[in-house]
Amino acid sequence: MTSPQSTIEITENSDQVTLVNVFTVDPERQDELLAALDKATEEVFVGVPGFISANLHTSLDGGRVINYAQWSSEQAYKEALSRPDVREHIGQAAAIAKSYDPTLVRVRAIHHA
Repeated sequence: MTSPQSTIEITENSDQVTLVNVFTVDPERQDELLAALDKATEEVFVGVPGFISANLHTSLDGGRVINYAQWSSEQAYKEALSRPDVREHIGQAAAIAKSYDPTLVRVRAIHHA
């Protein structure tokens, strides 16, 4: 996996959208799903127009992997979904997961400590 470094800039009420995709997975397959998502991000998504960043999270109970990915716009995200390499990646992740729930959202409020 890549080293922990952040270049995320979150702006409320902009054209940027965020994909929050919650994958449910058997705990013994959590690392496999994480590795597949990490590999696809490095090999496919970083070269897709409109892709900004992805952050992969794992639940402590082993039953979920969450992908928090930023896109420049809803249109860029939709165009990415039409690409064969992206569709192939989605199929690979879906084959590992028991289920997944992709939701496209927009940042509406930001708070800092």
